[in-house]
Amino acid sequence: MLPLHYRLCNVCTSDFAGAPESKLNRRVLMAFRKWIDGLLTGAEITALRKQYQMTQGQAARLFGGGPVAFSKYENDDVAQSESMDNLLRLVRRSAEAFWQLLEEKGMAAEFIRQTPMVTMSRGVQVHVRTEARIVSGRAAYKPVQLHGYLPENRKHAANTC
Repeated sequence: MLPLHYRLCNVCTSDFAGAPESKLNRRVLMAFRKWIDGLLTGAEITALRKQYQMTQGQAARLFGGGPVAFSKYENDDVAQSESMDNLLRLVRRSAEAFWQLLEEKGMAAEFIRQTPMVTMSRGVQVHVRTEARIVSGRAAYKPVQLHGYLPENRKHAANTC
């Protein structure tokens, strides 16, 4: 049973759906249709966009679909095409596909790519290296210096594994 939105009349207690309730009901039905068709839901698309820290406008430019497409997809106002759904699923599974698509679209400068940097010593320590991306002529982040990632006795630690 799908949850439908409606109002009750204070006088005769009949139920009716005004414009706000109708909009919510359309969204409930669209979300159900996406689920039946095996498409990503609005919540899943929102999570994917936030995973890569994109705005809706950036997502629309990267994946296509028009300037307000992702707002409509995320709010379950419309269903994305099967090909759009496949592209979103590919990027959700592969960060490398995301970065390659950014390069292809010429949008890589708008994002900061973080990759793990591993150093070996007696234990393994993982640090994140951030590649600088220039946005509007200035650095898009504050560079971070990595200090003390090797033990105090650096020569000894660096030569033993």
